[in-house]
Amino acid sequence: MSSAVAKISKPVMRGLHVNQIKRNLIIATLFSTATSLAWYFTVNKPRKEAYANFYKNYDAEADFQRMKAAGVFQSVKVIEEAEG
Repeated sequence: MSSAVAKISKPVMRGLHVNQIKRNLIIATLFSTATSLAWYFTVNKPRKEAYANFYKNYDAEADFQRMKAAGVFQSVKVIEEAEG
């Protein structure tokens, strides 16, 4: 044989599956952590702030009176007629 031909090294077969699983688990963990953080900061946090801002000024009684005047609650009319 000629010395110009290089020998091909044998492929790693022992423990190959275990090493691939370890690598895939690490990649999956990093990816899921990154997407979870992105979801929290782009969706959850702004949503929580919007709800907090809404409920700072929210007056449930005024909202009830507005809906009552619009006729949303049919039972209120019956109760008022019975009382008075």
